[in-house]
Amino acid sequence: MNIFTVIMTLFIFLSFNVCAEEAEKNNIDWTSKKDIKEHIFFTLEPQRGEVTYGPNFALSNEVSNDDFSEVYLIRSMKIDDEELFTLHITGLYHDNDWRNYTKAKTAEGNQLPLVVLEKTKLSCDEKDLCQYEEKLAIRLDFIDVVDSMTTHLEIIISGNRTDHIKIPGNYFLAMMQSIKAE
Repeated sequence: MNIFTVIMTLFIFLSFNVCAEEAEKNNIDWTSKKDIKEHIFFTLEPQRGEVTYGPNFALSNEVSNDDFSEVYLIRSMKIDDEELFTLHITGLYHDNDWRNYTKAKTAEGNQLPLVVLEKTKLSCDEKDLCQYEEKLAIRLDFIDVVDSMTTHLEIIISGNRTDHIKIPGNYFLAMMQSIKAE
């Protein structure tokens, strides 16, 4: 009887987790900077200073959930007043091989520094399709962020495949408006 209770409890918790994730997915109006601001959170970290995390834009309908599981902006303010903007992207996909993202640029052609943080081969099936995960960090200049507030930011990442990620201006506007005045 005890094992049955544990299994049922686990099933119930997993059901709640799926429901909560679906609710979060549909909970943000990506056209509303007010809605986006409500999902931004702050931390204070010893190495990075004050850190602002934007919501995961991959949960929107505008990013292919078949290819990306995370797309979010981090703003960190170090103690020496250096402000850094980093776009974190996690490619999560089924394919025959790695996409090996190595380059990033804006739609206007400006090259952006891209760092591969981690690459993981998660699983494979009988058809030689594997699930791969590539975690990327792209450094954005303050000017890139400010320019994107009025329109959008389209990032083009490439390797063995090229993908476009278009983040609306309201996302960047909400991030900048969330900066606390000193």
